Amino acid sequence: MYLVRVTGTTKGMASWPLSKTLSVLGLVMLVHLVVMTSLADRGQEFEGATRTRRNLENQNHKNPENGITTSQAYPHGAVFVTENSTVVTAQVGSTATLPCVVRKFGSGVVSWIRRKDYHLLTVGRATYSSDERFLVEHARHLQNWGLQIKFIQSRDAGMYECQVSTHPAASILVELRVIEAAAEILGSPDLHIKSGSTMRLVCELHQSTETPMFVFWYHGPRMINYDKDRGISVVSDKRNSVLTLSVAEKNDSGNYTCVPSNVKPASINVHVLNGEKPAAMQHGGRNSASNHPQLSICYICILLIFIRIIR
Repeated sequence: MYLVRVTGTTKGMASWPLSKTLSVLGLVMLVHLVVMTSLADRGQEFEGATRTRRNLENQNHKNPENGITTSQAYPHGAVFVTENSTVVTAQVGSTATLPCVVRKFGSGVVSWIRRKDYHLLTVGRATYSSDERFLVEHARHLQNWGLQIKFIQSRDAGMYECQVSTHPAASILVELRVIEAAAEILGSPDLHIKSGSTMRLVCELHQSTETPMFVFWYHGPRMINYDKDRGISVVSDKRNSVLTLSVAEKNDSGNYTCVPSNVKPASINVHVLNGEKPAAMQHGGRNSASNHPQLSICYICILLIFIRIIR
């Protein structure tokens, strides 16, 4: 129901013609009819678009040929299962494979292109680059045409394009990010220990994307992993390596280096002392004021305040 409110005095309302009142009511009903019709049309359009989108989603879910709901369809039926803008992270010196799973591309050929210089790397299973580090890793049952890169270098980072020679060509981009893993021997660069004590060196790996194939420890130029007669043992895992020397002697002084595969090495200088008391010792002295200058300053301040109070 629509109410027409006419402002003014009672006299003005009484003089309002009936024909004008009916005209206003008719105009209001006409506007209402136009608005409701427009809303109904938009509702039907939205419902139709929603139904179409659901049908497409159902087709992707029910397609027994690929069974992949995240596939990307291209002309001529080519389907990339690998997501566009996929990111692969690898460390310097390692081997990485950039994935490109593509199906239903008929007689098309899969090629890899390095985007920064548009250099053609592979066509089908053949390598077109003079750089022998690049080759195609083809898994037929998975329909994967991966680009394998051996002995990765920092300059290999960037975008690579996996292209199918349909008409027009269909492609996706895969980004290779290259990081440099580094080793760190915990503690200060110079380590002082007493003769006859146990030496323990911990080498941590940072930004490593893979378990190292080996971790070698060197005392000077000599590799000492297997010097069990000296009381040396080495225990390594994915993230760190621990070198233990059961009884350190004077001739065990020198430079020790941790060298994991494909990881920047780390070194430390060890000083084995006979009876001396150096500034930094591995066993004992860690909580002394000499290792914490802030504590020394606090002690001096407290002493000065105490002296002033006494005076």
